[in-house]
Amino acid sequence: MQKNKGITLIEIVVYVGLLGVIAVFISNALIQISDTYSRARAERAVSANARLILETVDEATGEAEGVYGPTSVFLADAGQLSLITPANPPAEHTTAYADFYVDNGRMWIKKEGQLALPLSATTVRVTKFRLERIMQGFNRETVVITLQIDAAGSKHPASITLNTTAALRGNY
Repeated sequence: MQKNKGITLIEIVVYVGLLGVIAVFISNALIQISDTYSRARAERAVSANARLILETVDEATGEAEGVYGPTSVFLADAGQLSLITPANPPAEHTTAYADFYVDNGRMWIKKEGQLALPLSATTVRVTKFRLERIMQGFNRETVVITLQIDAAGSKHPASITLNTTAALRGNY
């Protein structure tokens, strides 16, 4: 007697079903990995931009001799900080001006005699740059800065709000 060797229809259906279940689990895992990576990338971009902006403003504020009041905007979510600084003044001047401001969701720095440079990337939006000027005794100034940055164009919401106090040390 000879036995027929081969695969039955029921075995094929079982194998295809098992492969389908395994494929679903693998594709779900890949989607979750991709989602996690996108979320982490958005959070990293927001955090790095906020840190860069605050470090740049804090360094410039520390070197500044004072705040230039006529062009500075305080107590507004889209504030502007204009500083009087001795760094790189134009010829025949002893001081220069540096402006920090938000335009179309990007943070910019404009130094006197130079083109404006973006401080934030296009992947984030600066939604708040709020400044508060504090006058201390002996003509010492301090600026309280609130900065909020959100991920732009990302399906994963990422946001950070940082507060700092920057003291003008240039006039000590």
